[in-house]
Amino acid sequence: MTFRATLFVTALVAGIAGPAAAANLIVNGGFENTGFGGTGSYYNVGAGGDHAVPADFGFAVPVNNVDIIANGVYAPALAGGGAYNLDLVGYGSTGQIAQTFATKLGKTYAVSLQYAQNGSGRVADVSVNGTAIGTLIGTGAFQTFNGSFVGTGAPVTFAVTETVGGGNAGIVLDNISVSTAVPEPASWALMVAGFGLVGFAYRRRSTVVVA
Repeated sequence: MTFRATLFVTALVAGIAGPAAAANLIVNGGFENTGFGGTGSYYNVGAGGDHAVPADFGFAVPVNNVDIIANGVYAPALAGGGAYNLDLVGYGSTGQIAQTFATKLGKTYAVSLQYAQNGSGRVADVSVNGTAIGTLIGTGAFQTFNGSFVGTGAPVTFAVTETVGGGNAGIVLDNISVSTAVPEPASWALMVAGFGLVGFAYRRRSTVVVA
């Protein structure tokens, strides 16, 4: 194999591996929107709450209302959490955030988020199109949730819903992401084959033929 062909195979493998850096499909997963003017404590949004949902919030609030809260005020401070977190319960004991985005049929999507709690005994469900993919049980320190789901080829609605809350406080969220960062099995197979071709090429070049 010529040097040019080797470069081609290497570029092909790199191209296949490229989707591992896929963008986050969630808008404003860190709750760093600035359209509400900022707060040093909490800013309540949603039905029956103090304010309408800000235009740049990214999420719908289909159930009750939620609080955009200053990082470290109502829950432990989260390093890398920016200026704000989200408390799933505003006034009352329930709350939900949801966001809809397109998916590709058969693709596996990785879900990641960080969570803690305001108060104690807080629980929330993570769901896609109403089907739970995991449960968040609040603790005194931020934890990381990892889950996944398979795309339908149509838009899906990702949601986090408080199931056990109270006292105007609930599960606290930050750094929500949904991506296709893990290559599909077929991509792994192509990557292995590509590396095999590169290895074979170097082996052929190092072989000396004696007349």
